[in-house]
Amino acid sequence: MSNLDGNNQKILVIPEGTITLQGFTRFAFTAQKEGRIITDGYSMNFLKCTAELMFNDKQNFVLHTKEFIPDPPIMYREITFNGEMTPNGLLKYPWPETWFELGTEGTLQGKKDILAQVRGHTGMALFGEGINKNTLNYMGYFNGNKLFAHTHMVGLHKVPGEMDFFKTLVDGPIMINFMIDLEAYN
Repeated sequence: MSNLDGNNQKILVIPEGTITLQGFTRFAFTAQKEGRIITDGYSMNFLKCTAELMFNDKQNFVLHTKEFIPDPPIMYREITFNGEMTPNGLLKYPWPETWFELGTEGTLQGKKDILAQVRGHTGMALFGEGINKNTLNYMGYFNGNKLFAHTHMVGLHKVPGEMDFFKTLVDGPIMINFMIDLEAYN
């Protein structure tokens, strides 16, 4: 994580209270064999996101996010992550066991298996460093103003997925990067 080097030298002062954040969750996929970006997570395949960051103590935090389909703005998902942060702002947290997501009938429903959901959306078998204990694990940083975390995995396309990007099979490994990209605002 070379972009974190600047954070490695400073001790972060943890603010008291709740920090309100806004930004995006991004979902990037690259077909390695073809050298093709399927989606970069910036120009397409992202959700607007608002969040509250609360510290339980100097090491443990809760990140409560709400994600919105951009146009028209519809709340899609609500998640509460519990994580740990080092004194210099490096953080890590797993995807929780349950979260709430817009169901097919337009109501938020409790979900229980993020890897099954990703497999359904993409049609891929998943493996790699971002997966541990049957969930996604995020790593990143918080510098007092910006929170950025991501999880990496690899997919092998086995069957067509539910998402339009993955209706046609992609040959070879697909590099997957899910990102949470937020900044504080008042």
